[in-house]
Amino acid sequence: MMSSAVPYETDIAILGSGASGSHGLLEVLTRLCDKQTSLLAPVRITVIERDRQFHSGLPYGHRSGRSSLLISDLEHFLPDRERSDFIDWLEDRREDMLRWAATGDAPASPLAEAVEIDWILRHEQDIRHSRWEGLYLPRRLYGQHLAELVTDAVARARDVASVDFVHGDIDEITHPAEGGVRLRERSGDGGTGFELHAYSLLLAIGSPPVKELTVYGGERSAVSDGGLRAVSDGDDLDSGIIGDLHEPSLEHVIERTWARLESLPEDQRDILLVGGNADALEFILASHRLRRATAARLHILCSRGRPHYWHHDRPGETASTPHLDRLFASAEEGVPLRAQDLSRTVTEELKAAIRKGNVNSTIAVLIGAVGSSLAYMDDYERYSMATEHGLIINDVLRRAGGDSLDLLIEGIDDGTIDFVTGRFRDARIAADRVHVTVDLPTGSTRAAGSSANSPGRDYAVVVNGTGFERVSDTRSALLRQMLGSGLARASASRTGLVLDSSFRAASGIFVLGPLIAGHTQGRAAYWHIESVIRILSLAGQVADKLVAGLLDRQTVETRMRIPTR
Repeated sequence: MMSSAVPYETDIAILGSGASGSHGLLEVLTRLCDKQTSLLAPVRITVIERDRQFHSGLPYGHRSGRSSLLISDLEHFLPDRERSDFIDWLEDRREDMLRWAATGDAPASPLAEAVEIDWILRHEQDIRHSRWEGLYLPRRLYGQHLAELVTDAVARARDVASVDFVHGDIDEITHPAEGGVRLRERSGDGGTGFELHAYSLLLAIGSPPVKELTVYGGERSAVSDGGLRAVSDGDDLDSGIIGDLHEPSLEHVIERTWARLESLPEDQRDILLVGGNADALEFILASHRLRRATAARLHILCSRGRPHYWHHDRPGETASTPHLDRLFASAEEGVPLRAQDLSRTVTEELKAAIRKGNVNSTIAVLIGAVGSSLAYMDDYERYSMATEHGLIINDVLRRAGGDSLDLLIEGIDDGTIDFVTGRFRDARIAADRVHVTVDLPTGSTRAAGSSANSPGRDYAVVVNGTGFERVSDTRSALLRQMLGSGLARASASRTGLVLDSSFRAASGIFVLGPLIAGHTQGRAAYWHIESVIRILSLAGQVADKLVAGLLDRQTVETRMRIPTR
């Protein structure tokens, strides 16, 4: 589906072909087919992607690795209709999975690129009996499914739209004098390597880069493959810092880490994982065989030791939320619900749940309550949710489950995984070791399950699992250009862009995906737009606005060409 001839002019440019860009394209094509009789000319669409793989983005393609799983079970990953279609797709591959489990021979299909046989063996009975909804599926399976959806949609829409897929790393967006949007990729010498003029742009570039760890020591003039910073003093050994788990791919990072650990004495094979977000759980799963084979020990640095959500449900666990119940009872009686009060109540309920041991069931209830709370808020409070308190609540109500959690608990039980309480300050590279300094939170005490803490300790490998940068602080060349030129503004939450009611950051520039964070629309507020289910809920709205503008433009241009008497 890639085109070698990049049109200089296009009607719609879509920048990014991950989940946001691909679902945006699917919705645009659906609306163009629905409005075929209203179209005055076929529409030209150009999808631009900097990675070698289209339709997957970072989470669902080659950079995540075959071991990477969805962050939720399938039941909570997709809405009903899309989930049903995906399950039908999985059913078509079920026999290949079972045959692979029985024989140990990888199937002659893309399945082997998406799934590890270990995952199939762990869930063989669920697969055999088609119990897909409760599984944490390999992410690449969804990436393959999404690619097929796009291929089919492009073929069905060929009478109304031509779609080109091109590679390019756009680092400049401007409004030219002739109108529309110009996209440029600068070459190494400062010239223009790629340029495209579009009437409208769908900006779907995903989240900003991951945060950087502060690292000193060593000549770090280059960064080696896999995000391991290379020591350029003649030593071929990697420095031991994994700044980005997915650069260039998770599997490559694991291979390089494996080689580094095997080059060291067994008593020096300590790994420090910094942070407790989704990337941290992904590393726990991906590094399982590595840690077993090398006898490596994994230490996880979190502000208060083991995260409260890194536990399985306890037998007989039921939620109890008296503070929340009172808050909503007041809201039902007409007392205005304030975002700050909701945030404070959620925090109180979670603290109580940690004491009682019913964390997971309580989090499930709280998540549902937060979703319904917006109906009781006025515009100002919804804005406060989108820009401040929603982020606080989202951080408190994280969830974890599936295979990663199973392996975490297994490692805790056998003593190969423990927790360090504190916050990462910096790391200093010296010889074959990385010395890490940790700050304890003010007034904190060592959490249960944490290892003994000291101001500093040496490790063989340090892994960054701290999450993404804020838009206002990002190293992304494109976002910095857009913000610096005044083309766009960071939202008040600093996690997205300021948008109008049509989801536009500027004239002709529509946004879909994580950069919507911090936006309010009617009675909706968006503070976290990274899950596919949220992207799907917005893709249709954005496509409606984009296609409506395109039809208006075609009508105006046609009228301008009609001669007057």
